[in-house]
Amino acid sequence: MPSTYLQFHLVFTLPPLLLLWYLTPTYEPTRRRRGAIGLAILVAIAVAYTTPWGSYMIQRGAWAYGEGVVTARLLSIPLGEYLFFGIQTLTVGFYLYWRGFDPRYEPGDFAWLPRIAGVAAGVALFGGGLWMVFQRPSWLYIGGLLAWVGPVVALQWAVGGGYLVRKPRAWIEASLVPTVYLWIIDRWAIGRGLWILSDRYTTGVAPFGLPIEEILFFLSAGVMTVTGLVLFEWVVDWNDQRTAAAEP
Repeated sequence: MPSTYLQFHLVFTLPPLLLLWYLTPTYEPTRRRRGAIGLAILVAIAVAYTTPWGSYMIQRGAWAYGEGVVTARLLSIPLGEYLFFGIQTLTVGFYLYWRGFDPRYEPGDFAWLPRIAGVAAGVALFGGGLWMVFQRPSWLYIGGLLAWVGPVVALQWAVGGGYLVRKPRAWIEASLVPTVYLWIIDRWAIGRGLWILSDRYTTGVAPFGLPIEEILFFLSAGVMTVTGLVLFEWVVDWNDQRTAAAEP
């Protein structure tokens, strides 16, 4: 069984990723090109946005890694963790495209109410998370996570909250199904000591043996990825319709 981070990926994350890539239907060229661009952008954002947060959490001691699990680090983050940023993004993305979704813009998608509600939720997550970080050590991971999620939620819902409310089924399913699998393998890795969560910087709440912080991390990362992808194609479609309407 895997005893290093890279072996973990070879056994548990790369096979499902390759399977979903193989099963993803062949879309028409324009849609395929847009999907590839969207995935590339999301992987770049995942690495750029998660690296400072993950580096800070590791340096504070929110989690650590077992003896011999890590082969190389950059900014305190193991190479395997960087791979996880990209693999999770692509896995969730391929599931979304395998499942299929409708990115067409329709009048009413810029409705103000869901957009304002989404921004308010994002601001509350950010502010509440920061407040938790400075209240007690056991809230460091969960508070830092909420603060990390908040700005993304606010931005995404400010742009396309109306569309996300109109077409919820695809992005909710594509967020949840891959996440359940990631919960299972994460629970296995923690149980085998591949990575260790700090008793001091976590709440100790662990349904089915999986810390609530890890549950929320994988869920929130999946949701942000899926909503980012559907909104990317939705914005492109909106722009196409706007451009076509403006042509003589």
